[in-house]
Amino acid sequence: MFAAALGAFILIVLVLFPYYKLGGTDVSMEELEQEMRKRRFAAETTRTDMSQIRALESEIRFLDKEYLTKQTEMSETDAKLEEVLKAITEVEAPDPEPQPEPIPEPTPTPRPEPPEPPRSINRGVPFSILGLATDKRDVVVLVDMSGSMREHKSKVTEALYEIISQMKPDNRFAIIGYRGGPTYDSFPNNGRLIAADDYALSGARDFVKGLPSRFGGGTPTQGALIRTLNLKPEAIILMSDGAPDDGKPGAIIRNITSRNRGLAEIHTVAIGNYTADKKLTIFLQELANQNRGEFVGRSR
Repeated sequence: MFAAALGAFILIVLVLFPYYKLGGTDVSMEELEQEMRKRRFAAETTRTDMSQIRALESEIRFLDKEYLTKQTEMSETDAKLEEVLKAITEVEAPDPEPQPEPIPEPTPTPRPEPPEPPRSINRGVPFSILGLATDKRDVVVLVDMSGSMREHKSKVTEALYEIISQMKPDNRFAIIGYRGGPTYDSFPNNGRLIAADDYALSGARDFVKGLPSRFGGGTPTQGALIRTLNLKPEAIILMSDGAPDDGKPGAIIRNITSRNRGLAEIHTVAIGNYTADKKLTIFLQELANQNRGEFVGRSR
C-alpha cells in the first residue's frame, strides 16, 4: 500500500514537472518587484504628503495663535482708545490766561464820565452796561445768590443799580437771582421780560435792595443759564463770584453754547477778587468768548 502511494506521487511529479517553470518565471518576479517598488514609492509619497500636511497644520495653528494674539492686542488698543477719547471729551479746552485788571493808584485822579451815546427808541444803538457794549434791547440779568456773595453785597447792588439806570423805554428786561436747590428769585415775579418804564424800574430797584438778604447755598450756574435761555432774550449778563457747582466748567460752556446757537449775547461779570480765582475767570471769559459776549471784572 505504501509502495502504491509512492508510485502515485512519482507519477504526479513526472506529469506536472514540465509546468513548473511556467508557474514561477523570472518575469513574474520582476513584475512583482516593480509593483513593490511602485507601492514603496507611493508609500514614500504618501508619507511626504502627510509630512507636508502636518507642517501646514502646524503653520495654521501658529497663524491662528498669532491672529488671536493680534486680536487681543487690538481689543486692548480699542479699549485704551475709547478711554483716551472719553478723557479728551472731558478735558477742558485750554483757555487764555486771565488778564488781571490794572491795580489803580491809591489816589486815582477822577476822570469825567463819557457822554452817553444817543439812543433811538425805534432801533437800539450801542450803549454801555458795566463797560459791556451791546445794542440789544431785551436783556436778562442773571445774578449769583450763593452764600459766598454775602461778602460782595455792596458790589452786587451797585452793579445792578447801574444796569437799571442804563435801561431806556425801548428796553425789556428781567432780573433773575439763583442759588443752590436750585432756587430762583426774579423781577418781575413771573420771570418774564418787562418794558423798562418808570414803574418797572422803581420795582426793580426795590427788588435789588432786598436781594442780598436771601444770599445762601451753592452755585448752580448751568441750570440758571438754561432757564434764562428759555426766555429767548437778546442778551444775558451773568454776575458771579465763583465757579459753577452743577457741572464741569468746560462741559457747561459746550452745553450752553450748543443750546444758545449764537442767538443771545452772553456777557459775564466777575464779582470780588476774581484774579485769585483762575477757574472762575477762565470759565467766565470763555463762556463770553464763545457766545459773542464780553467779560469784565468788578473788584471794587
